[in-house]
Amino acid sequence: MKIADILRPEVVITDMGAPTGEAAVAQLVSALARTRGVDAEVALKDIAARERTGSTLFPLGPYNVAMPHASTQACKQLVLAVGTSRQGISWGATGKKANLVFVLLAPPEAQALYLRALSRVSRLCQTPALLEDLVGADSSAAFVERLAAAEGRLGEIVTPAGMPTFCVLGAGHGGMAMAAHLAITGCKVNLFNRTEERIRPVQARGGIDITGEVEGFASLNRVTSDPAEALDNMDVLMMVVPATGHRGMAEIIAPHVKDGQILVLNPGRTGGALEVAQVLRDKNPAVRPYIAEAQTLLYASRVTNPGQVHIFKIKNSVPLAALPAYQTVDILPVIRKALPQFVPGDNVLKTSLDNIGAVFHPAITILNAGRIEDTHGDFEYYVEGVTPAVASVLEAIDRERVAVASALGIRANTAREWIYLAYDAAGKTLIDAMRANPGYRGIQAPGTIQHRYITEDVPASLVPLASIGEMLGVPTPTIRSMIHLASAMHGVDYWAEGRTVDRLGIKGMSVKDIRFLVVGAEPSSAAAAVPVAGSGPQER
Repeated sequence: MKIADILRPEVVITDMGAPTGEAAVAQLVSALARTRGVDAEVALKDIAARERTGSTLFPLGPYNVAMPHASTQACKQLVLAVGTSRQGISWGATGKKANLVFVLLAPPEAQALYLRALSRVSRLCQTPALLEDLVGADSSAAFVERLAAAEGRLGEIVTPAGMPTFCVLGAGHGGMAMAAHLAITGCKVNLFNRTEERIRPVQARGGIDITGEVEGFASLNRVTSDPAEALDNMDVLMMVVPATGHRGMAEIIAPHVKDGQILVLNPGRTGGALEVAQVLRDKNPAVRPYIAEAQTLLYASRVTNPGQVHIFKIKNSVPLAALPAYQTVDILPVIRKALPQFVPGDNVLKTSLDNIGAVFHPAITILNAGRIEDTHGDFEYYVEGVTPAVASVLEAIDRERVAVASALGIRANTAREWIYLAYDAAGKTLIDAMRANPGYRGIQAPGTIQHRYITEDVPASLVPLASIGEMLGVPTPTIRSMIHLASAMHGVDYWAEGRTVDRLGIKGMSVKDIRFLVVGAEPSSAAAAVPVAGSGPQER
């Protein structure tokens, strides 16, 4: 990444009229709060604390440059705002006047990138001719253009030492969001997609334009449809494809996966890690990667144009569990260096059964099928699509999901609890919680019922719940009715295509043996001897 990639004209104020440095900083932080979602109160407090340790005003030739900065929880990414003043802004007790003010903020997890960004700004300001050009810029757009031109010769800010490298597998809504977000944090990121057509705009520009909760231009290391090239020397492989594509993607990458690489399904839906582990075992039995699944996708996001993605919301926390469970403590610290939103999950049973997509996606789509076909999805999916009657069906599905989890000895979060944990949105009922969640606003319904909310979530989420429920004697009438309706609407037998207990490799197993399987203990029956890649301690 470059400094110019994160600097927007909206946060550049030319010819500032602020009487003091404190007022100038407040004005710039206010611009960041307005355009980048920065918590102004927290940011100003942390900047003031940093300023008390020593002045950040430096004389550079005929000008004085101030660089107030802070590592702070006030922002979710590295952000920058700039102000200029030819006459100068009085700066504290120094008696000097600042002509350029750079306010730089970064979250604690981006500490290394933050320090390198400070060094980049300092280096740029060592050039007298550039300082003259920047101070004399008559518009914010001109300022950004001049800074970008000068920075071009310095190249990209090198990935901070100790940060993991990532390969994102899949260039859909979630994959584009994850690749861009990781790159903006300073990670080296490769993006892989099975077909070349989808990634051509990203290849042409060398990265992704990202807006929303995180903003800027995210430069990528490599964008390719060659799996060997994409996976080469990558620490973490983030599979971000529909659950129906897990098996196919695993088959593609299996010959190229290396020992010790971390493969994370984002998300696993229900039983994803079990399925992928068996594919890798079949296709490349000698390799020993770590395998894990996230309970849900980290982002609410949409690809808005070729090479562009908008992140509506980044969830506060997403549980992640390895298969077997005892490896979670080995892999999570690596991932959290870049994505601290991931938290320890109990095991892949817990992440699978806390799959809230199973509750929301199929039922909302099926119950709004007429409206979707009539309007081509021209309504807000989670807001207008969830009426009190629809919410009642969602709650019935949720109760059945929780009952299946309970039969396996798992305490699953209710959908209402999950919304609070993921988004900080609370409500007395499920519909109240959904309407209180700003992350759901603005997300349009799918334009057709031929959508992954059915084609993915029915076979990979509802079918395994109903199948496990049947094996354990737990009734799931509402879930089964959704599967039947989806099959009738699409003319597809989702029972035959879905992740049944047979396909998951747990048919006929006792609850005890299933739990032994996911935690890595020795099973008590031969039926539980399902091959699991990465089932032993590995070195990194």
